Amino acid sequence: MGLLPVVLGFTAFAAGCPGGDDQASPGTSGDGASGGSSAVEWGSCPGDFISECATVALPLDPSKPDGETLPVFVSRHLAPGGAAKAQVWLLQGGPGDSGNMFTGFIEQLWERVMPEVDWYVLEHRGVGRSSRLGCPVQEDPSSEDGADIGASEWPACVQALKAQWGDDLAHFTTSADADDLARLLDLTREHGKKVILFGASYGTARALRFLQKYPEAADAVILDSIASPGAQYLSLYDMQFDPVAKELSAICAVDPVCGAKLGPDPWAKLDALSGKLTEGHCSQLGIDAALFASIAPAFVQLRSVRTHLFPLAYRIDRCEAGDVQVVGHYMQALSGSSSQADGGEPRGSAVLGAHVALSEMWEDPAPTSAELQARCDAQRFCPGAALEIGQLYDAWPRYPHDQFWSEWPRSSVPILAMNGLLDPQTPIGVAELAADRLTAPHQTFVAVPWSPHVVTFESPVKTAGAAPCGTQMMAKFIADPEAPVDTTCLDDLVPVTWDEDPAVVEKLFGTKDMWENTASPAPAPRMVAPVDWAAVARLARGRSLRVER
Repeated sequence: MGLLPVVLGFTAFAAGCPGGDDQASPGTSGDGASGGSSAVEWGSCPGDFISECATVALPLDPSKPDGETLPVFVSRHLAPGGAAKAQVWLLQGGPGDSGNMFTGFIEQLWERVMPEVDWYVLEHRGVGRSSRLGCPVQEDPSSEDGADIGASEWPACVQALKAQWGDDLAHFTTSADADDLARLLDLTREHGKKVILFGASYGTARALRFLQKYPEAADAVILDSIASPGAQYLSLYDMQFDPVAKELSAICAVDPVCGAKLGPDPWAKLDALSGKLTEGHCSQLGIDAALFASIAPAFVQLRSVRTHLFPLAYRIDRCEAGDVQVVGHYMQALSGSSSQADGGEPRGSAVLGAHVALSEMWEDPAPTSAELQARCDAQRFCPGAALEIGQLYDAWPRYPHDQFWSEWPRSSVPILAMNGLLDPQTPIGVAELAADRLTAPHQTFVAVPWSPHVVTFESPVKTAGAAPCGTQMMAKFIADPEAPVDTTCLDDLVPVTWDEDPAVVEKLFGTKDMWENTASPAPAPRMVAPVDWAAVARLARGRSLRVER
């Protein structure tokens, strides 16, 4: 997403093509001028959504229900045979990410585990076909930074945004999204089916805002990776990775493989490596301390590659010819695995992401650029997201805080709140505020060991063929929101280890051994070109890396 990374969103299973073909149903659009739709007319979907879709005309200004409308996109995937007992509304994060990410989850996991659920996806206003906010000139693939919006392109983008939308930008808010959801629930609610909200990451902020405005309108809510109101500010994002990296280092120290390589204090090894890179260590690799600091957070963030940080650091520290070759191969292989197909209709919106981040997920008073720089400099691993987004603060047409800003809801509906203990995006110390604020009967907070962001998917268990622990808890909660939350799967969690799948090692490292230069690599790692470290850094900061496992 360019400047704004997927800081409070997630990427996992492939969700079809990036934009899909032009098969979308025209849906319900009213007269396109005033008033909201009175029904939802379901039709076909673009290729990255399932199985029925509609575009519904909802009030641009929710306080003026008979005024100008805004097209808002929604999809649904019904349980087979009309067997559903619940409607689950999926709220994606980002801010600015598209709900098309849920397609793979539904098809590959959820409909198998929860066959009696109708799945609904609401695309946040300003994203995808919900009147996407964008800057076509600056996001043109032929522009200076391609489809991403580079730092030098943002001033012109902001001016274009103001010219197109003017004061109406103030209606692209979390609260307006809650109003959209409320209207759609009224249009789609069915007798005998529970209405349950699922929010992931910034999606939890969406769900919590909905509960503030409509405290009893849903039958239950699931919060996965909690953006705690009044505490989870994206202006603090650059300080959230070192603590998790230290926890991973402590696990490495007692692991028989990792500890044997990095010794009793792996964090000290990583710290020392940064100092050596500052002095020009391993110059033939072409990476310096600043680049290492901006790339490493992606490894801390993602379960599939987080253990790889340590053998990579071990090799960079040793810096033999074989190490340089292996590290280069790794970065090129990872970049290839993480690339997304070009073309197609754009979905996510870096513009909407910045708009929400700077308007209501930023500290007040706002930190200065110097303060943001000092925070980043004080970290060993700094993604630089807050630092870059913060440069836009003064020029951005921010919307004002409303009465719901930084507050928690007062609702009696059952809530399952989950957060990983190794999550750098919604850190456990902030997320666990939910345990103190959501205290009504049947409101439960669960901390999940070893899990990073979005525990519904990132909490694998040892039992072969079983769903991730987060999904198991989710499924039982949907079946009976008032029953005690079944956390027995926590005892079955797969811990953090350095016993990597040999196929993954060969694919990414280009050799059989993550750590050592063996005499018989398989096959011999070979770099066809020097690593484009700037491109790797942009990839690490601009989107979640995905490794097919």
